[in-house]
Amino acid sequence: MAEMRVERQSIVDYLSKNTFLIPMYQRPYAWGEDECGQLWEDIISFYDENSEGDEYFLGTSVLFKEGRKQNLIDGQQRTTTLILLIRALYEKAFKQKGENTQGLVNLLESCLWKMDDISGKVDYTQPRLLSEVAIDSDCEILREILSDKYLNISDFSELEEKAKISKKNKKGASKYAYNFLFFIEKSDEIARERPLEWEKICITILKKCVILPIECDSQENALRIFNTLNNRGIPLSDSDIFKGVIFSEKKSEDEKRKFAEEWKDLEVKLHDGKISMDFIFLNYMHIVRAREGDKGNVIGLRRFFIEKHKQILQEKQTFEEIQELTKYWCDEYSEGLSKEVSQFYEVLDLLPNDYWKYLDSAFYFYKKDKVDNFFSSMELKQFLARVVSNFLVKLIEKPTIATIKPITFNAYTSLYKDGVMDFRTDSKQILEDKDFFKQQFFKANRLTPSLLALNMYIKYPQQEPWIKAEIEHILPRTTDWRASYKALNKDEEYSYIESIGNKMWLEKRLNIQASNDYFDNKKEKYKKSAFLEAQDMAKNPKDDWIKIDIEERNEEIFERLYHFFKENI
Repeated sequence: MAEMRVERQSIVDYLSKNTFLIPMYQRPYAWGEDECGQLWEDIISFYDENSEGDEYFLGTSVLFKEGRKQNLIDGQQRTTTLILLIRALYEKAFKQKGENTQGLVNLLESCLWKMDDISGKVDYTQPRLLSEVAIDSDCEILREILSDKYLNISDFSELEEKAKISKKNKKGASKYAYNFLFFIEKSDEIARERPLEWEKICITILKKCVILPIECDSQENALRIFNTLNNRGIPLSDSDIFKGVIFSEKKSEDEKRKFAEEWKDLEVKLHDGKISMDFIFLNYMHIVRAREGDKGNVIGLRRFFIEKHKQILQEKQTFEEIQELTKYWCDEYSEGLSKEVSQFYEVLDLLPNDYWKYLDSAFYFYKKDKVDNFFSSMELKQFLARVVSNFLVKLIEKPTIATIKPITFNAYTSLYKDGVMDFRTDSKQILEDKDFFKQQFFKANRLTPSLLALNMYIKYPQQEPWIKAEIEHILPRTTDWRASYKALNKDEEYSYIESIGNKMWLEKRLNIQASNDYFDNKKEKYKKSAFLEAQDMAKNPKDDWIKIDIEERNEEIFERLYHFFKENI
């Protein structure tokens, strides 16, 4: 029978009676100035308003004891922040300690370090909190803060550099250093403003603020509570839950350590690629659906893996495939792509939804399952041309995500079932009514980025993809309406200026330079562009870009894309 012990504890009891370990499988420390500021304001407000016997509840934590350490399964953000707060208070108390404050100093010390039972001497090498989850540099900074390195000093410049607290450079900042220095500042501020109350505020934090630790008898029970408990802290992501489930299946210490290190590597890789772990699991969910022939309605990611397919998380192959999928979406194989394939990927990436990515992931693993070479296969080019055509045609007809879902599910389930990708869609019939399709085409403003890119790459197949750019309005949105523009009256100005025939891709720098200038002046900027279309536009012999030019380019783009869709549906 599962057992757990729940006992309300003051902060001094909670911290001084335990040594906490944040296990490797936990996520990194994430609280920032907003959360720390809110905690500080809440505590000070409680101090100002509380009466005798009142307590301030800080929330719960979930623990299980392993050896002499309490593994923090839930509540690590709050517990870590409390440790940093107490450490900041101790800094001032230690500097000002005397006969009247020795008791306060002792209480603060007991929350931060182990102490010799006989002499009462502090052992700065035995902190109350250890973390195995953060990147190595952050772990070292936490260890330094909870040692005597920064004790009784006035210059924190070294730590400030590690915190990178300048608002101009927060990237790569240490949350531990940043928050410790934040609490140092708040402690000094309250001591200056209310010098006679500073010690009382410290005692209030230690003895009147309480937490509810839930100590479980096993890791399994702790993880079960961790998976369902909704605390005041940062909500658990779906991938956090999955990590706990996968970790709980590891039997030996070596297996656990290996998994934790590999998961950490994934998080670093995904962070560098600006991709979330939930995105990877979302794609994997669709791979599972494709393999099982499931083209029904999609349920939530957590329900899919915890309620419907929990056994999949527990299989060794799953994490290996998650690693492979991460490599794929972090572009580790992008050097193997042809220019034309890369162009198609950019067109898809500009779509207003991610459903093409789920189909792409399913196709990638279908080729892997068949031991086919995904990147060198001509099938990849044909696959992408069909995805681009079917997605754009359906979205042009009706620009909603409900339009895309069924053709995505049809395509990946038929691929795994019959080896043929069948969208089972009416795209051909849509194209047969050319007049209706043309009307919808010029209304599809949300698709303009994808359509412009596709038009450019069909017209200029030698064009290099993935140039950072933005959309340029050839006829500017604002103008002083010189004489040659008068053919475009004010009533039709917006529709022509915002039509696809008046837009093209241009580097941001050149777009800013071209701004709202006249066409004859803009052409000088277009000459400098890496976009072949802009270079051709610079060769246009006309001094002005007017209504008839927009109409002609509208027609040219439509006919080019319509022909492409007809060929690839």
